Amino acid sequence: MAYSSTKPADGASLVSADIRENFRALKEDDIVEGVAALGVVEGMLAASSVTQAKLKTSQGSVSGGNYGGGDYTLPGGEYGFYPQLKGDDHGVISASLANDLTSVTYVTNITFAQSGGDHVVYAQQRYVTSSGEVFWIFILRDKITKEVKAMYQAPDHPCFGNGGKPLLVSHPFGSYDPETQEIIVINPSEQEVTEMKGRCERGEDEPDKDLLEIITEEYEIDEKSEPKWPSIPVTVGLPKDYEMKAMGTEVTSIKKVIPQPNGILAKMLRRK
Repeated sequence: MAYSSTKPADGASLVSADIRENFRALKEDDIVEGVAALGVVEGMLAASSVTQAKLKTSQGSVSGGNYGGGDYTLPGGEYGFYPQLKGDDHGVISASLANDLTSVTYVTNITFAQSGGDHVVYAQQRYVTSSGEVFWIFILRDKITKEVKAMYQAPDHPCFGNGGKPLLVSHPFGSYDPETQEIIVINPSEQEVTEMKGRCERGEDEPDKDLLEIITEEYEIDEKSEPKWPSIPVTVGLPKDYEMKAMGTEVTSIKKVIPQPNGILAKMLRRK
């Protein structure tokens, strides 16, 4: 007898003889073995995906304002939610898509504007990621006076979600002038980040601090330090089909080693 899709579910009661006969036919037609082989292939695919990580959310921020304004690339890029803004005093804050932005790749950019005196403006963005291998702090400052112009902090490199190509998005400062400015990169350890974030928390009657505020108020750049540039691959993006996967499904992130660009200095922080 050949396999019959109507047996034993043919409207009558289940018959053991029909069940056995259909199973025998499945084996003869190689349907059962085909299904088993498919299971083996799926097992092999699962075994090759040991580097997969479930998606989570992270948060980063940028600051500007009385630093001189300019364009800033937001952490998370295309994977980010709408950013939140705040000022350090009572200045009027506004943000726009771009001012004089020039970029060959898509970036999630923000431009600050403020009035009512000299104030620093902050924008924080939460975004979808699967990373956190290296923490990144970028500081833009004047070459001569060492005055800080802008800052960036996030557990991901600025190219993450902003094209995923570190050679094209090597820093978050769209208005960077290499003739008069320099960029400092700091990669604090997980312990150092945890300590700094702990200092951000305030009581119920006052707002929490941004990590960039803590860095500005309580830390300074160790000018004599010469740390090594990160050499491990870090996440720069997620696969194109990640949003098509079911919630909770594991994905394999795209990782690359970030080269150290010319003109960008690696330094460490120290407590004031």
